[in-house]
Amino acid sequence: MEKNIIKLLHDWLPIIIAALSLIISIITNKKNNKQNNEYKRRMQDFEIQKEIIRQQERNTDEIFMRLNSRSNLIPHFHLILDNTKIEKLTNNNSEHMKLVIGLINIGKESASNITLYPFREGLADFLKVLYEQENSYFIYEYLNQYYALPKERVSFSVVKEIPKKDNGRISDFIEFKIRFRDLLGNLYEQRFEFGYDNYNVKGFNLKSSSGIPRFIEE
Repeated sequence: MEKNIIKLLHDWLPIIIAALSLIISIITNKKNNKQNNEYKRRMQDFEIQKEIIRQQERNTDEIFMRLNSRSNLIPHFHLILDNTKIEKLTNNNSEHMKLVIGLINIGKESASNITLYPFREGLADFLKVLYEQENSYFIYEYLNQYYALPKERVSFSVVKEIPKKDNGRISDFIEFKIRFRDLLGNLYEQRFEFGYDNYNVKGFNLKSSSGIPRFIEE
């Protein structure tokens, strides 16, 4: 009986060991395959993310290139205010102050299609008087030209009726804006603000300012 058991074990033990080895190998291979698949999936996700980042970097580089090329082509205007060009106009029983507003192109490139741009679309509301509910300034002479080479000036004039009260005192800050195009046809908008009084400074205020051109559209 004992010999039969030993003989049975002798015959079946290698088969059992082989079967166990096969099962372990299958389990191990499945585990390895699962790990390999997970690794491949992660690598694919990683490559996808790398490509997305590369595309974003390319887009960013393109944007910076466009901005750099655009910045070299942006005309840029600065206020030129001359007290000697302030003039009093008399018409019948009313008196007006005429102010000449100059703009010089301090940019590197020319500007074209220069226009005064209204604050409210569809209205010839080109001037906004700060701290005043109703606008009391009006365009007297429109822009003398619609283009400006570098260091070239354009100008227009405004008028305000001298009030009959308060000894005819005037003290205002006026805002206006222009639009223009560069050599590539890009459209920009720029805001300006100037102050004027006829009793304290007796001319244009030194706090007048020129804004930065703002890109509108290509």
